[in-house]
Amino acid sequence: MEIRSTFGKGSNIPGPDGISSKLVDEADRNSLHMCLKMLWNNAWSAGYFITEWKQENRVVIPKIGKDDYNECNSYQTVSITSCFGKRFEHITA
Repeated sequence: MEIRSTFGKGSNIPGPDGISSKLVDEADRNSLHMCLKMLWNNAWSAGYFITEWKQENRVVIPKIGKDDYNECNSYQTVSITSCFGKRFEHITA
């Protein structure tokens, strides 16, 4: 049930692995469910978080309406990580 609850969530923007949540959601759910169940159960049992899932694409975006863009607090960062890592964190939280 926990794995099925992760479908239909997340961004359509791919993470560093090039896989978007939309791509995962459009895959055959039964097959993907079984694969994720095996992968995540093994990771959970081993107490291991796959290194590639920790990688991120980070973008710095200027905040709207700031007077001085020479200040650090005039910007915000957005980071995109692997959708598999995000889903795994969701079910283990």
